[in-house]
Parts: sequence; structure tokens; C-alpha cells
Amino acid sequence: MQVTAVIAEYNPFHNGHKYHIEQTLKKTDNSFIMAIMSGNFVQRGEPALLDKRERARIALMNGADLVVELPVQWATASAERFARGAVYIAHQAGIVNNLSFGCEDDDIVVLQQIARILNDKVYSRDIKNYYDDHMCSYPEARSAVVSEILGKDCSKIMMRPNNILAIEYLKALISFRSDIKPVGIERNSTGHDSALINGNITSAMNIRNLVRTNKDFEKFVPANSLQVFGENTEKGAFPSLYSNLETAVLAHLRKMKPSDFIGTPDVAEGIEHRIVEAVKTSVSLNEIFDKVKTKRYTHARIRRIILSSFLGITADDVVSLPPYIRVLGLNDNGRMMLREMKNKYFVPVVMKYGDVKYLDDSARRVFATESTATDLYNLSLPERRPCGTDMTDEIIYIPNK
Repeated sequence: MQVTAVIAEYNPFHNGHKYHIEQTLKKTDNSFIMAIMSGNFVQRGEPALLDKRERARIALMNGADLVVELPVQWATASAERFARGAVYIAHQAGIVNNLSFGCEDDDIVVLQQIARILNDKVYSRDIKNYYDDHMCSYPEARSAVVSEILGKDCSKIMMRPNNILAIEYLKALISFRSDIKPVGIERNSTGHDSALINGNITSAMNIRNLVRTNKDFEKFVPANSLQVFGENTEKGAFPSLYSNLETAVLAHLRKMKPSDFIGTPDVAEGIEHRIVEAVKTSVSLNEIFDKVKTKRYTHARIRRIILSSFLGITADDVVSLPPYIRVLGLNDNGRMMLREMKNKYFVPVVMKYGDVKYLDDSARRVFATESTATDLYNLSLPERRPCGTDMTDEIIYIPNK
């Protein structure tokens, strides 16, 4: 059995994602596809447009065989921790042969060179020194050090959005000494988070903007995805909007003192004081994000800090790695994959809420945070849902055609 993992948010699933799975199947000789997918909150620091199980359904309808969840502690983390968490799940599953990812440059050898440098403790120290001396952002510091070692061309490569995550995946594979083979799928139609349109392809960010402004996005998503969106719209479950949570998040922030942010991921260098001061004079989240942003603290990092605080995620939560593999959806091939995993996986597999009682204390805390995050996510929907759905909603099963 050949299994290829893909790491995704599918927020929402669009034609570019379908293309990636199709190209992955071609490059890996029609291997089975395991999608490791973010749950109800995503790395941008906001709720996903559509519930995780419905996104799993769409993924299964478009080429995935098994969809497992990247827990919220890693799904909402920096690129490095996001990648480490997801790659760790692939590594610990015991059946994954390949890891497929999109990138602007599919020269794996060059990307691996960069990854090895970034993993090296000596160069990590050089990056930290450059970061401290030049008062720049961390990505800029990394780029400068790599440029000195490998040249400006490599520096440019590592600053391209999809390459950034690709390099983090490779770093994680090297760190875990994994035998999983990296497979790069070149992405050259539209940029990550770009508003550009190339035929029926555009970025997920552009589609989200179209959805939120009630504009037509039909041609950018597979027809079966559109059907699921329509079904969820009718039952008040699409689209989820961060604005529906804004008052709750603002209320949470107005109760916070600088010391309350200590221990929140990515908080350092006094940023907690900037956040508290910004909260005092702001009436919207975007106003807070803009006031706190600095050259060193990007918009995305600030969004993640505030979301982590709201969800109760601490730095201690992400020091470790995902302690279980949770199944969100599968088809008949996925069932075969799970049977194969039974004798090979290195962390527990969670199929239903009853499986949680067999986890250790640390893993149960991860699951509890996930469940709380879903309770809060349910308030972002057009028709609010009650608490506890993360423990009662069933796995999505779609039989093979």
C-alpha cells in the first residue's frame, strides 16, 4: 500500500486544491491520499469558513481517502509549529510513504539545502543574532543569513509563500529522521493569498473575500464543493464569520492584563503591553491588529496571539507534538488504511469520543482544548450551535464509487 500525505486547511476547498491532489496522484502512481487538515480554526488566526467535518466531506469527494485533524494548538500556530505538528502526524501514522505539498519552486534538492541550514544550531544562532542586531522580522533575518551562505537566489526562493511552508515541512522531516519522501507540486497559476485570477483558479483568500461580500465564486470551486456549501447555507452553517465572534473576543481582551498574556504562544519582547494599550483605545479587532503591528510583529502573528489567548492555548501546549491521530472522515480506501495503521501507528487513533478515555492526561487536555474551540466556533455560524458538538458529531463516511 502506497500512501501520500497532504497537509491542508481547505478553507475553502477550491480548484487549485483539486489540481494538487490530481497531480499528486500522477506523481505517486495513484497512491492513497491521507489529508492532514486544520480543524475549525486556521493558521491565519480566524475561524474556517466551513465546519471541519463538512470540509472533510468535500476533500473525500475530490480525491482524499482519509482525513485526519491537525489539532487547534498546531493549526493556529506559526508556520514552523504548524508544519512540525502536521508532519509528525504523518510520521507517526506508520503508513505514509510520501508527503506532497505545493511550492513555487519544485526543486526539492534546493529546498532541502535551505531546510538543513535552518535546522542547523549554528546557523540558528546566526539568525537569532541578525534578528536582534537589525530589529527586523524573523523571516527577514532567516533570508539574510541564507543569502550569505547559499546566495541571493536561494534567499528569494525561501521568501515565496508556498516555499516557506514547503521548507518547514522539509525541516520537520529532517528533524524526525523520517523516511517519508517529499513530493513537490509546482504552483505557478496564482500566488498564495493573491487576488489574481487565472481561468478558474484563484487563491483561497480571494474566494473567502468573495464569499464574505456575497459575490460569485462558483467557477473557482468544484461543483460538488458548491453543492455542500449550498446545503450548509440552507441549514445556517455557512459561512462562518469572525465578525460574529468579535464582541466576545473584544470582551475577553478588555479583561486582560499584560501579565495574562505571558505564556501565550509567540508573546515576547513586551508585545503584551502593546496589545493591552491598543485594546483600551480600539473598538474593533482590525483596529487592534493595526495598532499592535510593528516591523517585527506581523499582522498574522498578532492575529494568532489574540486567537490563542481567546481559545486558551498556551505556549506549553505547543512545546510537545500532537498526541493522537483523530479521524474526521474516510472512504473504503481510508478504512483499509486504518486497518494497515493498526499494527504500525505510534500514537493512539481517535475515532469517537469514547476513545478519549483511553488517552493519557496530556492528550485529554489537547482534546479538551479542541472541544472548547469548537464550542466557540459554533458561535461564529449564521445559526449558532450548542456546546458539545465536537464530541457528538460523527465521522464522515463516503463509500468508494
